[in-house]
Amino acid sequence: MINFFILSAGKHKKWPLQRGKYTIGRSPQCELIIEDETVSRKHAQLDVIDEQTINLTDLGSHNGTAVDGHRIDGTVQIQLDDIITFGGIEAKISRDEFSDILHSSVHITDSVDGLVNVTRLPIKEALQPLPSKILENPKLFKAFSELGKMLILSGPAEEMYGQALELFKDLIPVERIAIFSAEEQKEEIAVAASYTSDRRHSDSFNISRTVVHELLNQKNALLLSDIQRDRKFAAQKSIIESRIKSAMAVPLFDEDKITGILYADTTNPMHHYNEDHLRVMATFGNILGAKIANCNLLKERQAKQVLESELETASQIQEQLLPKELPHLANYSFHAFQIQCKQVGGDLYDIAKFEDGRILFLVADVCGKGMGAALLASNILAGFRILHNAKDFHPLDAVRRMSKQLLTFSRPGDFATLFIGVLDPSAHTFRYVNAGHNPPLILRDAGSVDYLESSGVPIGMLDHDIWKEESLEFGTGDYLFIFTDGIPEAINCQDEQFSDERLEEFVQQCRNQSPKELTELVMNEVRKFIGDVPRSDDITMVVLHREK
Repeated sequence: MINFFILSAGKHKKWPLQRGKYTIGRSPQCELIIEDETVSRKHAQLDVIDEQTINLTDLGSHNGTAVDGHRIDGTVQIQLDDIITFGGIEAKISRDEFSDILHSSVHITDSVDGLVNVTRLPIKEALQPLPSKILENPKLFKAFSELGKMLILSGPAEEMYGQALELFKDLIPVERIAIFSAEEQKEEIAVAASYTSDRRHSDSFNISRTVVHELLNQKNALLLSDIQRDRKFAAQKSIIESRIKSAMAVPLFDEDKITGILYADTTNPMHHYNEDHLRVMATFGNILGAKIANCNLLKERQAKQVLESELETASQIQEQLLPKELPHLANYSFHAFQIQCKQVGGDLYDIAKFEDGRILFLVADVCGKGMGAALLASNILAGFRILHNAKDFHPLDAVRRMSKQLLTFSRPGDFATLFIGVLDPSAHTFRYVNAGHNPPLILRDAGSVDYLESSGVPIGMLDHDIWKEESLEFGTGDYLFIFTDGIPEAINCQDEQFSDERLEEFVQQCRNQSPKELTELVMNEVRKFIGDVPRSDDITMVVLHREK
């Protein structure tokens, strides 16, 4: 029986294979599902004819398929125990049990307090131009040339690691070689890729904490030329069992930041490493570090592109949730305006007409910004729409039920300020609840201005029924101006706020404009006030006017 194994850390999985064809990818329709963003939905196909004849076909995947570090194009025949890379995920077909084929591991030991028979070279010194006698080696030129090409070629980091190790082992004799991922100051490393020349050699690496410290913090290239003669190392069981004769390691850099370690060792007494080997390794590692940096930048750019695409989709969905057309009402006019400071936001509004002719007005501002606030805002909007489709809708009852919904199914601290009101155009009355929201302005035709003050806390904040429903009469020529705090809290370059007082004064000056013109004038005034300072919050306005 042969099995298909996922080897990458955190993705370990096993499938038994029989004769037949297996599609590999992220799609639920695949027979071998690999849930990883670097794997295409339908990435590759396995054709198991028998245990000795297995064909692998790349299905035009975005990040490619590789066998033992070599990217394939089309169909190739693979052998058992070949390392297959799908994007950033390593896999293997083998008769072995899972425990026998797990990825190489590294353990940091505390048994060695110092290094005796060791050569230290500060990395800047190790990267000095190589002596001419070394440069005369034709293998060196070929290896560096091939490694240089990798700098400009795209492809997943895992594929590049395998190619780099192949180049290095042809350049310098090694029994084991590995690339470790690392972070400065943490002194923790993990195997990113490794090569073992013979299954008799362990692919589990035991490394002294002192060595790791020298590499990551002192930024030295290290050469352990004769480990068996160093008493401190010779006493270690792992050294005795592996019969390591010589080892060397260099840090890998992204500018001045260490991102990894290149390590090699040998058990062959004829292959004692010297400073020339160490300098070659340091130069090789410098080029490899640049490639790793390029791969990391590419991953960051791809992740950013995915995020931007998702945010754009979320922004379009959120925009589609807002009313497309506002209802028409004799003797009244109204307008809604919204602009977000990011692609998605936490402001929401709704205007809807009931069957009995009443008009609902809703404006809310969710605590926070970005995707989380947008999801909560969409939830609140959907909840109120379900409620206002029921008969006998009352603002106070809707606020109570929506607040309980948030308390039950949202995180602590997820709440929203909200203003909700219902206009009865036949009686010219307006019943409303202000749940911790900025007090809307009532501009009376006679010239006075009233504030519709809060009658309770934001919804989702407390498990208490503390709101009150208020009412007012709409006179001919009166305006209702509802807004979110993105207007009064807008800040200019002098760190001054636009303020409620400035807003009231400006709205007073523009009171004879239509609702749409009023929102445009207010927004232009805010833009003029903040100048080049980026907006830090969403802005929403809803204006209702009883015409003369």
